[in-house]
Amino acid sequence: MHVELALFDGDVLLERGSIDVGVENSYDHLQHFYIAHRIGGDAAKVVLSSFSPRINLRTVTLDIPVHQSTDWESIDLAGYTLAFRCSLNAQQSVQPDRREDAAPG
Repeated sequence: MHVELALFDGDVLLERGSIDVGVENSYDHLQHFYIAHRIGGDAAKVVLSSFSPRINLRTVTLDIPVHQSTDWESIDLAGYTLAFRCSLNAQQSVQPDRREDAAPG
């Protein structure tokens, strides 16, 4: 699942970036914070931490359901707003049988 993130202080955009969340633990660093993430079951576990000193947040843990967003969604975080938008980018896990001797379907 691809997740676009934007952190606002009021109307001021502090950070914007994106991550691709999969089943393996992954880590990304944006300008103002680190992101640890992975998909477990029907939700993506996303942890934002190590914020730059000018951002008064410590650690933020989110469980984002695996889904396709129709618009930006947002969460209030101690005076900040985290906006995010999800898109499904999963590969088809079962490929059609392309053998020459496969029975016609």
